[in-house]
Amino acid sequence: WDQPHSRNLRFLSDDEIDFTDALADAIFPPSPHLPLRGRDAHVGLVLDEVLGGMAPFQQKMLRLSFHLLDQYPLVTHGKPFRQLTAAEGAEVVAGWAQSEIAELRGLVAGTYIFVTMSYSVHPLVAPTFAAHFRCGYGR
Repeated sequence: WDQPHSRNLRFLSDDEIDFTDALADAIFPPSPHLPLRGRDAHVGLVLDEVLGGMAPFQQKMLRLSFHLLDQYPLVTHGKPFRQLTAAEGAEVVAGWAQSEIAELRGLVAGTYIFVTMSYSVHPLVAPTFAAHFRCGYGR
């Protein structure tokens, strides 16, 4: 799991970027209501910056969670999450959210929050959220 960071980033590896992009795509598929599908928001770039504000142990735990969740679908789909289609990914995420394993639900919820926050602050996406949530988007 302890892969070197991508050439242009400080913390995340190429596999971690691919995972976060795939997760964003599963959460935010193409939609007439949103200006970007998840993958196109490049949430991994924001997450790399977020990691810079974390203590080393927290950095390691978040990166480990990316790897764990990326490998989880190997049993059911025969490939890591980052290689699933957006539809397959959405199905897997829905299953995780309803899992009987509380620890898995917690891990998914935390990771989901990081990815959705990173998506929602993208300059093309923030105005859409600002229209619905008056808590500071785009200000």
